Amino acid sequence: MKQSREAILLTDGYKLGHRNQYPKGTEYVYSNWTPRSAHWMNGAEEGAVVFGLQYLIKEYLIRQMNENFFQRPKDEVVSEFKRRVDTFLGPQNNVGTDHIAALHDLGYLPVRIKSLPEGDVCPIRCPMLTVENTHPDFFWLTNYLETLFSATLWLPCTSATSARLAKKQLMKHAAKTGFAGEDTGFLCHDFSMRGMAGVEAAILSGMGHMTAFHGSETIPAISALEEYYNADAEKELIAGTVPATEHSVMCAGGKDTELDTYRRLLTEVYPQGFLSIVSDTWDYWHVITCIIPQLKQEIMARDGRLVIRPDSGDPVKIICGWDKKDYDDNMSFQEIHEIPDCEKRGTYELLWDMFGGTVNEAGYKVLDPHVGLIYGDAITLDRQKEIYRRLEAKGFAATNIVLGFGSFTYQYKSRDSLGFAIKATWCQINGEGHDIFKQPKTDSGTKNSLKGLIRVDRDEQGRYHATDGVSREEEQKGCLVTVFEDGRLLKDWTLAEVRENLDKSIENSIKYNWK
Repeated sequence: MKQSREAILLTDGYKLGHRNQYPKGTEYVYSNWTPRSAHWMNGAEEGAVVFGLQYLIKEYLIRQMNENFFQRPKDEVVSEFKRRVDTFLGPQNNVGTDHIAALHDLGYLPVRIKSLPEGDVCPIRCPMLTVENTHPDFFWLTNYLETLFSATLWLPCTSATSARLAKKQLMKHAAKTGFAGEDTGFLCHDFSMRGMAGVEAAILSGMGHMTAFHGSETIPAISALEEYYNADAEKELIAGTVPATEHSVMCAGGKDTELDTYRRLLTEVYPQGFLSIVSDTWDYWHVITCIIPQLKQEIMARDGRLVIRPDSGDPVKIICGWDKKDYDDNMSFQEIHEIPDCEKRGTYELLWDMFGGTVNEAGYKVLDPHVGLIYGDAITLDRQKEIYRRLEAKGFAATNIVLGFGSFTYQYKSRDSLGFAIKATWCQINGEGHDIFKQPKTDSGTKNSLKGLIRVDRDEQGRYHATDGVSREEEQKGCLVTVFEDGRLLKDWTLAEVRENLDKSIENSIKYNWK
């Protein structure tokens, strides 16, 4: 694509003139990428997950800058830059091209990036990473790259944070109901690809989900983790799914012969293994109370699990049944009486009555492994929490239910969900360092920046905290580690390491009750 060949122009238009606006003699600019607020993302008050930087570095700062800038003829890239700027700002602009030619002559991107470990959680208002130019002639590069950093990083960080919150909630439920030591990697599933803002968004978000879970429908994210995070699908479990029907399959099978469709799928097409069947095509409760009981013998005889998939309505009620708070005070006795008993009880309880199961050491009921549920529509973090609460109240451990998170959870977000921003806090002019900051009076305080050079340390509970206004010697200490410098990747994270860091952050959060 044309825009990818113009790698040096992956920025906001107003950035083009900033080089001439800095004070004369500016040599270095130092900035940081920080989650400033969790106001628009409930549950994320303890921080945002560090994730996606390695993708940004490998794809844009290395591959695209090398292939589409440094390795192309200088006259060609300079001419492209001039044409775009002249047609964008007018031919009388003062942007110039000498700085672009000089960067091409240098032959590498003179930038240093220091970061916290990917997969770890970065507290709100603590820098996740810092960026600084390494050559005084290219002070303009630091914040010129802000747009590319922001556009590429906010989504994987935000989706990984959502996935971490879902996993944390699952881990708390598993510990309470007695299955904390079991594999829970498939109990939260990514269904979001079709609702994301393009394929790259689906990949970035899908990778974020896979930092916490194995269940996913987003195939391209698997390849991306192999390419950018050193994963190997032949040696480790990156992500997986199971055979599943869609409504077109059920519709084609016919409403009047729905039972036959179930039986054919269970006994002929998939006689063993996991099989997910969407079950709300016509009458979900008819399927649960009439069709499934007729298939009990076939289901119990299979070496595998039938996973029933409701796909419309209120997932909390459909899975768990009605709770006291669901009954409207204005509902009459007659209206309450007319609600079918199956709906009041919910699918999980009905399956227990049909198929039974066991009671674990924690005293919670575990559904027979031949049957289970997956709900992939309209699940949110709040609904996940409520589903676990209601199942616990009924004495169930949610071992046989998969909750699917879609684009509402992963795409219905923005950069503001965690208040991400890059802000400059230090610069050097004519050999003298200056602490700089922003503190707008008209703002609530969210947009206040730190000041000067920054060191990030870690306390005994595993939480990070930042100290600003430090000396250069102090800035070089702490937990921010150089991952990229002068065109080279210096730290190459693996998916396994990212997952380990994320899991450790959840363990510490639960253990120390982070706030």
